[in-house]
Amino acid sequence: MARPSSSASDVRLDFKDPAKRTNLVFAVVPIASLEVISHQRKASDAHVKRVVESVDRVGFLAPLVVVEREDTDGYFVIDGQHRLLAARELGLRRVPVVIAPRRAARRMLTLNVEKEPNIRERSAVALSIYRELVDSSGALPEDDEEVADATQHAHYVTLGLAYAQYGRLAGSSYEPILRRCDSYLDRPLAECLPIREARAAKVVEAHRLVRAVTDQLKELGAWHEFVGAQIISFANPLRRARKQHSFDETFDKMIAKLHDLEQDPKKVLRAAG
Repeated sequence: MARPSSSASDVRLDFKDPAKRTNLVFAVVPIASLEVISHQRKASDAHVKRVVESVDRVGFLAPLVVVEREDTDGYFVIDGQHRLLAARELGLRRVPVVIAPRRAARRMLTLNVEKEPNIRERSAVALSIYRELVDSSGALPEDDEEVADATQHAHYVTLGLAYAQYGRLAGSSYEPILRRCDSYLDRPLAECLPIREARAAKVVEAHRLVRAVTDQLKELGAWHEFVGAQIISFANPLRRARKQHSFDETFDKMIAKLHDLEQDPKKVLRAAG
């Protein structure tokens, strides 16, 4: 049912989504009331240009998805930042939106499939949401369903912190190992953040050692494009393991093996042969 309004531009229509029966509102709101939520990935200029061209041809047909702000009047955009930027570029004053419950915001951010995110982007979003949860709900256990829904995987948070420490990290190379040893903890989020920071430091230490061994193999004329993966595979203590393992035990063993390999990089070549 449409709510009473002073003009057609101010119409608000309550409805339920057909899949989850979530209460939603369709509205047309001023662009000045919209702000992109901080967890969103960086916008693409090329994508904005394509949206501008599309709106020029067929109009603004796809509503943005927003949530109401808690601190002031207005809305955070959780899906549609390229459409918002295009609307601003076109000089539009109002745009159509679907207002979703705040509880849906974090989950939507991790499932946004407008552009398939890489591991660095997924980790950055997970870390940003995790930090917000630490600030707002520090007593919440890390293994609570709300945290898992918002961040998707515990190792995304660890990798997000690792990327922050060392931007050249090859996160995808360590993800198979992390999946088997880095899970959510049954402790309050406020206590878990320092633990995650320490885990991230171990991932970075392992990566620096992999690079050091790689550099030595280059000097020996034994470099190839897959040598980093070969070194990680050689040092991986979980190659034959099937069950979930301890993070610290796994990475302590891996780092020790990489230190050993640093003293004799040819070991990885002999293992491959």
